[in-house]
Amino acid sequence: MALVPGDAYRIMLVEDHPMILFGLAHLLQAEPDLDVVGQATTADVARRLVQTTDPDLIVLPVRLGDRVAGIELCRHLKSSTTAKALVYTSFTDPEDVQAAVLAGADGLVGKAATPEDLLSAIRSIRRGQRIWLPGPRADQRAGAALLDHPRLTEREREVLRLMLDRLTNQQIAEALTVEITTVKSHVRSLLRKLGMESRRDLFDAQP
Repeated sequence: MALVPGDAYRIMLVEDHPMILFGLAHLLQAEPDLDVVGQATTADVARRLVQTTDPDLIVLPVRLGDRVAGIELCRHLKSSTTAKALVYTSFTDPEDVQAAVLAGADGLVGKAATPEDLLSAIRSIRRGQRIWLPGPRADQRAGAALLDHPRLTEREREVLRLMLDRLTNQQIAEALTVEITTVKSHVRSLLRKLGMESRRDLFDAQP
């Protein structure tokens, strides 16, 4: 179906590595439903640019330079604009995922993800979903068999991914924009399906 003029999802990119910025812009601009409306290499430029480009989504890293300025920028932009924020980063340890959640990010994708994964995440966020794909850290690879359990629902897999990143129930609720009681229900259900009684059993199952 043809896009209505002006219907493309407006995206601003923030990235301090020129080649990554170029590649991202090239990838996204090739999609008819996406429009790169601005590019910034520093937090200061991003703060100014967001006022003139009015993006729907801001894609930004955890770190800019040698500081965790991307998280600080995410927090600032989420509190001062209506744009969604997707953290695109090579820093995917549990602490980084937690920081993105607490900064109000609408999703996180690791730079080890495929272009298709990134595009899918952007479109999921456009549909109002939150998406967390940190990438293949060693402990996540070890948990792949758990995530592939045939009885788990897609939502339970989302919750399990965040549990493997050591997020608390409250942080998972914030990440998925659901009530904490809903998260607790999913946790009980997925642990039961995995034959486990507690989170400790889940982490004890990892090497």
